[in-house]
Amino acid sequence: MIGVELSPSAGSGHVPAPQPLAAFFAHGGGRSVALAPGFEDGLTIWTEVGPHHAARLRLDQTDPTMRMSWRETQLVELRNVYPVGRMTLTGSWSQLQTSGSGFAASYTGNRAISTGSTGASATVQVGRDAPYDMWINYTGRTSGGYVKVEIDGAQSLVNEIADPAGLGFKAFSSYAATDLTRRQSVKVASGLTGEHTVTLSFGGAATPGGGAIMVEAVAITGALTDPHILPPLWTPDTAYAMGDEVQFGGMYYAARASGVSGTAGPTHMSGIASDGALDWRVDSRPTYPSFAIIDYASEREYAARLDVGDSVVEVGGQTHGRDTLDARSITLDGVPWVPATTGNGLSVGRRIAMVETSTWQGGGSGPLATCQTSRAITAGAIHHTVQVAVTAASFDVEWFYAGMLPFVRWEGETAATVIETLTAENGTSVSPADYAGQTDDLVAFPATRKLGLTGATAVGSFVYGHEAGALSAAGNRLDAFDAFVLPNIEGRTASGSIDWPAKAYISANVDGGLTLQEGDLLQFYNRHVISVTP
Repeated sequence: MIGVELSPSAGSGHVPAPQPLAAFFAHGGGRSVALAPGFEDGLTIWTEVGPHHAARLRLDQTDPTMRMSWRETQLVELRNVYPVGRMTLTGSWSQLQTSGSGFAASYTGNRAISTGSTGASATVQVGRDAPYDMWINYTGRTSGGYVKVEIDGAQSLVNEIADPAGLGFKAFSSYAATDLTRRQSVKVASGLTGEHTVTLSFGGAATPGGGAIMVEAVAITGALTDPHILPPLWTPDTAYAMGDEVQFGGMYYAARASGVSGTAGPTHMSGIASDGALDWRVDSRPTYPSFAIIDYASEREYAARLDVGDSVVEVGGQTHGRDTLDARSITLDGVPWVPATTGNGLSVGRRIAMVETSTWQGGGSGPLATCQTSRAITAGAIHHTVQVAVTAASFDVEWFYAGMLPFVRWEGETAATVIETLTAENGTSVSPADYAGQTDDLVAFPATRKLGLTGATAVGSFVYGHEAGALSAAGNRLDAFDAFVLPNIEGRTASGSIDWPAKAYISANVDGGLTLQEGDLLQFYNRHVISVTP
């Protein structure tokens, strides 16, 4: 089995040598993986990187004739979300919806309710089989008042907040120094089991603050196997309320009015358009939970520059556009994958296997090689094995990357630092912060096959291990590897709304020249392991 290491049997007396960077490759405690359609006929892959955290991978399919590329990774804390549409409202509430889309551009992601009336309440029933904690998602306002929280008609289970100002009951303030601050969340209870009824109400004016509250959702601990971690799939001829959120074709949409949906789902990729009966605003990710980007759109599986006669060709999936697709298979737990048509759209299991056979094209010189890329995804780990058989008479290799690790030092959308350090297996560490405003800096790690990243986002601290190397196969032309990192590709600084991208490479050592001829083989692997730390 690919990617499994067996320890010596107990009692053998042999103590294995410590593995370089072992802490970066530790299992994060997740159990499940999941598949769903992505936008533009791509794929979205989920892999749990902790008991309640997941990485969300976007695989591009912008050109269906090409091999797919893993193009972006986001981290998220999994929560079951119960939005306004699932709540029973009594008393006087104002119904609100977003005025835009995107993390920073709007205050509520979908539907929200606001009140300043002490007689108004919003009630929803929540629950899961395993123990869980509970949060309230709300919009912070300069006029925000107190939100009173009850569970099963009392406050004995509300154990994460207290009475903030001698109110005589437990509540939290929804005041924010910046008006309409989006995606606020406060934990109100922990250690719950079974089903419970949650009631939210206006608890009075706050100082500082004012006399109104704006509530968006109730959320509890989640896992990929839970039903409410994503909005439901869009369905035809269905009554929706203004602001209700759905998903369709890998995109997420919020209803712009109350009404009945059409017969064919929305297909637009930006802005507002109709499904034939109801207008929808589009976003590329769901409102809840919040997603944190840790890298950017770039090739990961492999890339190479080849000298073919008088021309230069670069191969590497969608990025370089020379990997024409011959065949593809996708299985989940050994069974061919069929997209889900009900629920939250996820097909959940323990192992995703994806095999693509492609042809490396040389432009006017015709096919250069056949390539099989196998992708195995388990909880917290992505493993690629690549086997290349040269079919052209001869060509030279200028460079060959067996593994690549793009990452973001500074993420402009959230205005936060993401990656703190990169460490090589010899113990050498690099801090991208030391390269602020600089470009063309290359830090080399000779004879290196393993790298590790440490970072933090709003959803938790994480470690990321990456390695690449040759497969043990007869006739394999690859053997020695080096690594290097470009810590600031575009000379950015940790400020503003623009990301600071960097990238690490594990490269086949071809300094002495590598000429490939018909019948030669290249067989290698790369592995990515992500875990959220406590």
